[in-house]
Amino acid sequence: MNNIKSVSEKSDKVLMIIEASQKRFGLFGIEKTSMREIADDLKLSKASLYYYFPDKASLYKAVVEKEQIEFIAKISERIFSIHEPEQLLLEYANSRLSYFRTLLNLSRLRLEAYSDLKPAFRDTIQLFKEKEKEIIKKIFEKGISSGVFHINDIDQTASLFLDLLKGLRSTLVSEKKTLFIEQDEYDLLLEKTIAFTDFFIKGLKFI
Repeated sequence: MNNIKSVSEKSDKVLMIIEASQKRFGLFGIEKTSMREIADDLKLSKASLYYYFPDKASLYKAVVEKEQIEFIAKISERIFSIHEPEQLLLEYANSRLSYFRTLLNLSRLRLEAYSDLKPAFRDTIQLFKEKEKEIIKKIFEKGISSGVFHINDIDQTASLFLDLLKGLRSTLVSEKKTLFIEQDEYDLLLEKTIAFTDFFIKGLKFI
């Protein structure tokens, strides 16, 4: 079963496998988790687990996709509950940072191992980036319609905002041997993210 479906289309057993894997990855990371351990957690045979997921990378990819869907659903709901665009953009930046910390800590990958795994996630990463961009554009549109933001090119500005947020996170990760964010590192990165987003918002008001 190489073609993993979206979460809403998955069978109960597949969802059960994904959730069990998510818990074990969260405790030990992908490198220190074996397919045998996941099968044992679920009281399944290893062959049954491989029937649904041909390897650990495809299983981890399914966990990542689950996290992405939940994040997009959560933040999309917030768009309709927060009226101030500045607060919404700050909320998005903070939630995004928390989301990526969860993903990094689920993997606990060495940077070399991440490089090997990354090609398998290219489509997943691109799709998530497109969904993110649409959400940011909606936030900008809300700000423009309320007269708070003044943006000439919404698409370009949304891409810039996301790229700069990624840059902040990448600066921290590039200095580490393992993709895992400690609490003090997260606190510092959160502080920088809030400062950057606040600065970006001020710019949007005067473009």
